[in-house]
Amino acid sequence: SADLTAAPAAGAPAELFDDALADAVRRFQARHGLEADARVGAQTLAALNVPVAARIEQVRANLERLRWIARDLTGDHLMVDIAGFEAWLWLDGREVWRSRVIVGRAYRRTPEFRSTMEYLVLNPEWVVPPTILRNDVLPRVLRDRGYLARQGMRLIDRGGRVVAPADVDWDAVRAQPGAFPLRIVQAPGPDNALGRIRFMAPNDHVVFLHDTPARELFDRTVRAFSSGCIRVERPRELAALLLADAERWPLAQIAAALDEGRTRTLQVRRRVPLLLLYHTARAGEDDRAEFRSDLYRRDPPIVRALAAPFRYAPVARR
Repeated sequence: SADLTAAPAAGAPAELFDDALADAVRRFQARHGLEADARVGAQTLAALNVPVAARIEQVRANLERLRWIARDLTGDHLMVDIAGFEAWLWLDGREVWRSRVIVGRAYRRTPEFRSTMEYLVLNPEWVVPPTILRNDVLPRVLRDRGYLARQGMRLIDRGGRVVAPADVDWDAVRAQPGAFPLRIVQAPGPDNALGRIRFMAPNDHVVFLHDTPARELFDRTVRAFSSGCIRVERPRELAALLLADAERWPLAQIAAALDEGRTRTLQVRRRVPLLLLYHTARAGEDDRAEFRSDLYRRDPPIVRALAAPFRYAPVARR
């Protein structure tokens, strides 16, 4: 393998797992998005056993994806690679920011789309979305009435009025959770599910980028823990770059505004395209092939389509 750059020591037994082989395993793991610990565990062994033909099909699928959006990758853009758990910002022809990200779980998949960054919110409130409300928050509230208070959440009716938990018929909610008539809103703060900054690029999926209080998750190699939105490891630096106002909004002023705790909406000066893409194969910085797990199983349909017979559909002439 090209990952094995040093020859075994002279006279060493073929089965010896020496330092050179351990380094090769680490390089292989890094190229495949695995924890580079030199241990040949189940995930590493599975990656080692992927046939060359399967890797070729993976490359074909990703070349097809690249063909769809190649023109959009020129100029300024903020790109999220869902399968690679990474994001980067290009401004004026160079990469100015890169960050690890957290994406949606396999059963709450982050969609692929294009939009434009328009504004960001400092110290955002979080209005619990319907799916998370029904599947996550309400079951916890029904088990533990103190959950709302501990999470800094309040109940809001259709008129915008705060409703006390004691005034809710929770037995009726348990019987018909889908008919829950109230919104649940989490106050701004360090424990807010959106963290301290939310980045907004309007889209039909109601998906956005945001900070997170669960900082420990960025240390994981596979970072699929969200309900579809993108959690960003370095949100303050991204905010400063998009605001592009060194006098009014340097990093220090952003930090001070966050410490104030007041919710503020700021229009960005750099209205860059936002691209949420999905690449399970790519060229690394050294131009060597890198592969990622097909978390959402999006490669097989493309491979099947590429293998299908070409059907010519003539255009009718008038």
